[in-house]
Amino acid sequence: MRGRLGVIFGIVLLDLLSFGILIPQLGLYAVEFQASPLEVGLLVSTYSVMQFLAAPLLGRLSDRVGRRPVLLLSIAGSVAGYLLFAFAHSLPMLFLARVVDGMSGGNIATAQAYVADVTGPEERARGMGIVGAAFGLGFILGPAVGGLLGAWGGNLAIGLVTGSLALINWVATFLFLPETRKPHAAVESLPVRGAGWAAFRLPVVGLCLLLFFLFTTAFAQMEGTFSLLLLTLHGVAGALMLEGGLLGMPARVDPALLRDVSLRSGLLFATVGVVSAVIQGGLIGRLKRRFGEPNLVVAGVALTGTALLLIPLMPSYGWLFAPMALLAVGSSLHNPSLSALVSVHSPPRRQGETLGTYQAMGSLGRIVGPALGGALFGLSGVAAPYRVAASMLLAGLGVALLLRARVRVTERPART
Repeated sequence: MRGRLGVIFGIVLLDLLSFGILIPQLGLYAVEFQASPLEVGLLVSTYSVMQFLAAPLLGRLSDRVGRRPVLLLSIAGSVAGYLLFAFAHSLPMLFLARVVDGMSGGNIATAQAYVADVTGPEERARGMGIVGAAFGLGFILGPAVGGLLGAWGGNLAIGLVTGSLALINWVATFLFLPETRKPHAAVESLPVRGAGWAAFRLPVVGLCLLLFFLFTTAFAQMEGTFSLLLLTLHGVAGALMLEGGLLGMPARVDPALLRDVSLRSGLLFATVGVVSAVIQGGLIGRLKRRFGEPNLVVAGVALTGTALLLIPLMPSYGWLFAPMALLAVGSSLHNPSLSALVSVHSPPRRQGETLGTYQAMGSLGRIVGPALGGALFGLSGVAAPYRVAASMLLAGLGVALLLRARVRVTERPART
């Protein structure tokens, strides 16, 4: 089982690399391709839009034909997306690359379903924690690799290196990842129109889906405006707004400053990734046994909301490391615990479909969050997206408390 989880770890890691690499690079691409900040925001959302559409379909397909064929097909799509990215010399080609890669990125749900297939209920939190550690490492390696390769060889270097890694990942999957679900296994029949969204009618799972959407939307508001927050510390974000940089053609900013902001952003997100990887890769199993997933979800929402409130209050760059570390702790407690609850409370024959819907809610949050955060920043200033995000997590805390009560009611008959 350990070897198979290692391959799954690699699959998810490369999916998140494709998303994380662009985080510190968007300002540079805006200058290089003459894109407006609105177009940059759409570029971020494109990956999540396609992942949102593809995740339930790939998850349901994996329930019918098996996990392995879907993973092989989607990883091949990632190779194609990276190659398109490498040779993109215009904004439309860059958008096309993100479309292809986003569709392939819907395989995270299939990877989670694979983990559910090979782990029992007691081991599932650890298995999902390994997947969560891949998320964290994606944010460590993505910004760092993107910054170094982008400064050295632009999108050509980024695309060729990550495309090569994806090809290695495809070979490893082909050689070392056996099928866990037989293609002829029975699958619960659902009308096509209700496919995926029927998961909202499941006890416990419906609340998890709502909470994941709120949490991801709040977190994505931070991601979508974080570079602008760093520019504010340099005293130039106001100039960007006055010159129409948020809505029209980008204002002229010193490229060296943009590279400095990208580097600083990468270091901060790398901190988030390191903390996340430590907690989700090594501590989450022991925390789950001591406190239980519902309590970890409640704590994670509360800590993340507190961090979002603190971030815009920090007076300088160095101070940002403290709330970003707190943000990492909160998200590391919340994400694997919530996904474990979804898996445990999903019907065994609908694991792929339900986890696909779960990932689709995350993708929807990553579509809404950056756009909402950018609009709030333009209308009300740098603190507005973080205050609204914290308010969303206050509502999410209520959902988390209700979820904890629902889980206790659901599990009580099993203990008596």
